[in-house]
Amino acid sequence: MNRLHRGALVLLFAAAVAGGPGCSGDPVPESPRIAPDFTLTALDGEPVRLSDHRGRVVLLDFWATWCAPCRVSIPHLVELQEKYRGDGLVVIGMNMDHDQQELEAFLRRQTINYPVVAVTEELRAAYGGVVSIPLAFAVDRKGHIRQRFLGYDRRVAKDMEQTIQTLLREAP
Repeated sequence: MNRLHRGALVLLFAAAVAGGPGCSGDPVPESPRIAPDFTLTALDGEPVRLSDHRGRVVLLDFWATWCAPCRVSIPHLVELQEKYRGDGLVVIGMNMDHDQQELEAFLRRQTINYPVVAVTEELRAAYGGVVSIPLAFAVDRKGHIRQRFLGYDRRVAKDMEQTIQTLLREAP
């Protein structure tokens, strides 16, 4: 990604953190839609298919190694996965890096207890043309997108955990 694209993403992120539309914890405005399905290969070589997780709550986290707030959010996502895995939570890291070697080096230094997949341009488009990161989608047990979280700070972390708790309490 060139400097111009990174700069644009930083500006979009800054606007979101400052309180722009689409900020943390915004419920999906229209009636919940089914999350676009995908089958991608995780970096460990295992296939990851969203529809295989129907009946669980899924948190899709769009991120990149060059995104500072994304890197800050990872320990929280690891904690959420550990804390709520037994209740039916699945976190999936939706990586947007273009440099595979940089991503692999980052993952060797970082402990992540959930699958990480490389996102295609088609999948980015299917999720609304993801341009600002970090961006996470909470998907309920029936496969509906119920919440989105743009950016990352203490407020986002709190909203994310509360949403996960609420979705986990809903009947499958």
